[in-house]
Amino acid sequence: MWLQQPPVHRVIVAQLVVSAVLALALLPVGITFTLSSLLGGLCCSLPNAYFVWRAFRYRGARSAKLIVSSFYCGEAGKLVLTTAGFILVFTLVEPLEPLALFGTFIMVQAVSWFAPLLVARRQKPVK
Repeated sequence: MWLQQPPVHRVIVAQLVVSAVLALALLPVGITFTLSSLLGGLCCSLPNAYFVWRAFRYRGARSAKLIVSSFYCGEAGKLVLTTAGFILVFTLVEPLEPLALFGTFIMVQAVSWFAPLLVARRQKPVK
């Protein structure tokens, strides 16, 4: 029996959807708010996508050391990518609306709170 990879990609998809919805919701306020919101969502969801790719490559008890190592490397990479994303946004994007940027970042990060619901699989009844 093979271990299936957990569908954690659903969390990333949900984060990208929330980013797009929030950016579109801010469109009537102005293009600066919309762009700042979209960039805040990407500063959160892209590093999380890297973490998911890195952390969930291995499965099974025999790969326990590789799993732990990949989680640490994935988390370190996520931190570096998040920092780099904010540095790039603050140095390259003008004008910028910090409230929309950080507000969307926080709201997209909050999607992770619902990860157990997004990743849950349907259990088949035992006969």
